[in-house]
Amino acid sequence: MGVWLGIWTWCWIGSLSLGFLVGACVIDNHHPAWGFYISVIILAVVLVLNVVAPEVRRSAYRRSVAEVRTGDDISRRVARGEVMMHRVKTGPRWWGQEVYHGIALNLEMLRQPGFAVVALYVAWVYAQVVLVIALLGSLASRFYRRRPTEVGLLVGAMALGALLAIPFQKANLFSRSRQAQLNSNLATLERKVAWSSHLVRRTVFTLILPLSGIGYAAVSSGPPIPVGVPALFSAFVGFFSCLAISECSGLVMEAFDCSDLSPGMTGRQKAPSGRRRRRTNYSSFPRVTAGFASMHSLAFVLAAGATALGGHVSRTIGQQVSTGVVAGILLILTFLLLLALIRFTEVQIVPQSKSQEMDRLVDARRRSSIRRVSMPHDAQAVIEEEKAWQPVMIGNPTSKTRRMNILELGSMTRWQEIRRKNKLIDAGAHVNREAWDQGMEALDDQLSDFRRNAHQLLHGGKRGARRTRRTGDSSDVEQPIEMKNAQDQDRVSI
Repeated sequence: MGVWLGIWTWCWIGSLSLGFLVGACVIDNHHPAWGFYISVIILAVVLVLNVVAPEVRRSAYRRSVAEVRTGDDISRRVARGEVMMHRVKTGPRWWGQEVYHGIALNLEMLRQPGFAVVALYVAWVYAQVVLVIALLGSLASRFYRRRPTEVGLLVGAMALGALLAIPFQKANLFSRSRQAQLNSNLATLERKVAWSSHLVRRTVFTLILPLSGIGYAAVSSGPPIPVGVPALFSAFVGFFSCLAISECSGLVMEAFDCSDLSPGMTGRQKAPSGRRRRRTNYSSFPRVTAGFASMHSLAFVLAAGATALGGHVSRTIGQQVSTGVVAGILLILTFLLLLALIRFTEVQIVPQSKSQEMDRLVDARRRSSIRRVSMPHDAQAVIEEEKAWQPVMIGNPTSKTRRMNILELGSMTRWQEIRRKNKLIDAGAHVNREAWDQGMEALDDQLSDFRRNAHQLLHGGKRGARRTRRTGDSSDVEQPIEMKNAQDQDRVSI
């Protein structure tokens, strides 16, 4: 999955510089109209593939039977569609209803504070990529007097950097098993944070990206700096942009995938008797799709602004300043993203009625995982571990509570949907507002603790210095007083 995320992200950002290279080669040897012809040919090929390619799910899994109540009469009809069925549990009667609910779902996604930060971060990264491509092309042609093909090759370095980032998205390159030969199920129960954990990787990728942008701004002053140096930093920007956007896409897929939380989606898991399982019509991940659509829409708007204002801003304040400002804003957004990803609150997932069952399940999973570690080649231990880790509760939680961040506290996330189905959220509660209030309260507590510790550290050092001086002065004064008292005692004794 990680490799596919990397390829998909490269098709989104790496193809920009590749298109720049193709366009530069076209205008160097042919009429500029050939660029539009090539674009039309590519669009036609993709459209044909989209029409010819079969659906992933068969038609039986893309429709449901919906009950229609008209007064006292109850009828049934075949309900098709995805988004409207996901939101109001009934299919659309014409395509406009599906479009309306798609737009409404996008707006609902953007109302979540954590997802809004992620969407804005991804959009700004995309805008920075577009700005660096435009400014690097202008730099190579105006200041270094390069031919269009050479300019295209220099800009193509960003596509190469993004391409090199694809293997690093493969999960086993940074998995916990490379730290030591351990059981991943047991590590999940122990909740250890390794150097290869997702939060550490995301922190490294996202923090280096704005630094790469600042480095490009520092070396884009023109001659006498060689033209390969800005191209190298643009490759760094493409590399870390691909990693950062892939990680954010993985976050969205992980947090908003509710396709298996039946009943209540597009099918039911079990019959009323509970003996046999019914067929589940898994949805096409409408929340994940709406999240991607929101991020891409905002990214295209900011990229259009970067394209329109890039030339004007570079002529007004210079290329270095404009690129540095964009990288500085990205650094601020990076800190906001990391704040949105820090888990700060413990949230109940399993209701009280299922607490004892959850405790027994966790104990069984822990015993089976420990036995698997002690006997790695025992087939019976493998079977028992797989049986213990089978999902028996909705959402398959690993404990009764879960530490969550602002992104996961949004109203549309998977874990809030699990809590809603477990009757742990009031129907009239404003989940997004509560998430914002909890995040601001936690941030205020951390800032208060930081100020208190800094105040104690500073004033504690001053008091220690004063106490040291007073101790030194009092020792010098008390010595003759003790001598006088001793002399007085001698006189009295005589």
